[in-house]
This record gives sequence, structure tokens and C-alpha cells, in this order.
Amino acid sequence: MYYPIQIPYILSKNFAKSVKYTEETVPHLQDFVICFWEMLPISEQMTNANNVIIADGCIDLVVDYSEMKIGFCGMSKTVFTDEFNSPSYHYGARLKPGAFHVITGKPATEAMDIFLPIENFDRTFDISSFFELPFNEAKAFFKNYIGSLIKDKIPDRFISLFDTFSNDIPANVSEIYQILHYSPKQCQRLFYKHIGLSPQMSLCVIRFQKCLEIITSGKASPNDVLDILNFHDQSHFIKDFKRNIGLTPLELVRKYKS
Repeated sequence: MYYPIQIPYILSKNFAKSVKYTEETVPHLQDFVICFWEMLPISEQMTNANNVIIADGCIDLVVDYSEMKIGFCGMSKTVFTDEFNSPSYHYGARLKPGAFHVITGKPATEAMDIFLPIENFDRTFDISSFFELPFNEAKAFFKNYIGSLIKDKIPDRFISLFDTFSNDIPANVSEIYQILHYSPKQCQRLFYKHIGLSPQMSLCVIRFQKCLEIITSGKASPNDVLDILNFHDQSHFIKDFKRNIGLTPLELVRKYKS
């Protein structure tokens, strides 16, 4: 199953010093929700923190409890400078790639690289009442709300794509067209509608996230990634990896083990 990696506490020193980041999976929601995550302050001392958000193909429903904002947002490319003041309280649901469209009926491009306020989707959502709830009660309400959104919804083939392709990564975009039996034009249109990314960008994200999985697992070295993912050009792999995360594979291994 596709489970993207977010490691802001490794990639940002001031984040690690001021914010505790955790994730929680909920089995009965896993057809649509990869995990629930939260970012809580380590102390009440005012400080500036920087969150590095790695591209993962997902659209999250995000709650900024401190600023009283809630809405959908995904990132097509890694964001290296998502700065915020701490103490602040954030949490969210990381939806599977493709789940946003099934849940909302909206094209995924409406929430990829754009913050889509909850009221633009659900006009009945009472934002004022939600943020009047104590923090833990608001979190519980949020999880129940996610459950209500996916009730009676049926996953389509696009929701399972990242699961399938992360287990058997296509060699190129042409292979994706052949597997799905769509023309290149059809595939482009459907990927943007369901996932918010092109087939090529989706493949890049899946390949990159697989690299992260291998390297952070401790089960393989950076050089092993070349063989596992059929990379033939080491310099290209290192350049592409650093573009996505700001570090070379070896630098990440060193940070992860330190």
C-alpha cells in the first residue's frame, strides 16, 4: 500500500526543536485516508518554525487550529519554506491520491497547489462552532466528519493507482498508458481530474517516495536504490532526489541515523 513519507523533523532543524509531528492510521477509513497527522508545539515559547512538505501526490484536509482555518490542499512539488510561528496547532487527514475527487466531486486541480476553504465544498460546515470546540474535541469531531464524508463512497480505479504502481513501478509514462488502456490525451485529462498531477509527475512522485521508503527503512543503501528502481544514471538519480528533498541520498541517510 502506498504510504508517503513526510519527515519535517529530519529536514528542518527549527521544526525539530519546536514542533512534535505524529501520524496515526485508522484501518476502517484506509480506503480513502492514508493517515491523520498533527503538529503540536513542544513548548509555549514563541519561535519561528519551518515545515518542509515533501511532494506525495496527496490532497489533505488541513486544520490550522490557531488561525481558525480549515480546507483542502496538496502540493505538486516539495515546499521547502512553509514558515509559521509556534506555538501553533495543526492537524489534518492525508487523503489517498484520487480520494479528493471521489469525496468532493471536484477536479483535483482545484486543491493542488491551492488552498480550498471547506466552505467552498461544504456550505453547511459551521466553522465558528468548530473552532469554539476545545482542541481535542475538535479533533474528534474532525475524524467523525471525515467518516461522514466517505460514508457510502466507493473507491474508483484512480484511488488504487498509487498503491498498484508503488508495488510495481512503471518504467515510463508510455507503460502507464498501456496499463490503463487510455490514449496519452485521455490519460493526461483523467490524471489532472482525479489526482491533480500529470501522469509524468505522478510517476516521478511514486518513484521518489519509493526511494525515501527504501532509504529511511535502513534495509538498503542509496546505491541499492539504483538497482531496485532500475535507475541507470546515478548522477541523474542524485540530482532528481536532491531536487525533491534538498539533500542527496547519502546526506539523508546520515541525517536519519544521527
